[in-house]
Amino acid sequence: MTLAAEALQQRASAEIMAAALLAGEATISYFARTGVTMGATLDALHALQEIERRMAAIHGKANEKRRQIRVHQRAIAKKEVVIEEKQRAIQASQMEIDRIDLDVRTKDVELAKHRDALGAARTNKEYAAILTAINTEKADNTKQESRQLELMASLDTLRAECEEIVTERDAVAERKAAAESALQAYVDESADEVSRLENQRDEASKGVPPTVVATFQRIADRHDAEAMAEVLVLSVKRGEYACGGCNMAMTLQQVIGCKERDDIVLCASCGRILYLGVDGAF
Repeated sequence: MTLAAEALQQRASAEIMAAALLAGEATISYFARTGVTMGATLDALHALQEIERRMAAIHGKANEKRRQIRVHQRAIAKKEVVIEEKQRAIQASQMEIDRIDLDVRTKDVELAKHRDALGAARTNKEYAAILTAINTEKADNTKQESRQLELMASLDTLRAECEEIVTERDAVAERKAAAESALQAYVDESADEVSRLENQRDEASKGVPPTVVATFQRIADRHDAEAMAEVLVLSVKRGEYACGGCNMAMTLQQVIGCKERDDIVLCASCGRILYLGVDGAF
């Protein structure tokens, strides 16, 4: 690189830094006019960050208990589907058993009539025909009775399986009820702490521009209460910095903005509010 090119590059860098400093001075002027001192905004946001973390921890525990309840609800719903299927199968088996029973009893009546007719037969041919009918009906009845016994055994199995699943469902329902009681107890126990933290949040928000508070809350909701991220100084000499929230590289202008003004500077990648740590320097 020639001396002239190097001089032009240094001049361009100086102009960029000067522009950033001018922007910082404009922001300082704005907060001076609105009565908010420089440092107060980020201090308030740090306080809000700690409050959000505590509230998120409370809500997180409550949500975990709610998640357990939903798990129990899904388990109960699945078992009730199986119970309904078993009950339909039981009903169908019972109906088939009743149909066979009625069929067998009807054939028994026919057999009785044929036996009476057998004694009154006048010819060998008539006697043989009636005897054949009797044997056929007896064979049919034997098959039907065998089928009926199989269905009755299957019915006993279905009822036992259904009772077992009902017992399992009831056990899950008890666990669900216990989880609901635990959730309600936790909500009641933490109500005072939540109220105290909400009051602290309202107090910490005083004097901070509403647009900044809204931005902070939106980011906190998106990142599980972690709305702020420290600037990681990777190399001061090379001007390398990164967002402590997502580890993505930052521009020098962003770092200058964090150092020279108290207005919020957002990470271009994750959107968190950036701040310099105690040892942050460049």
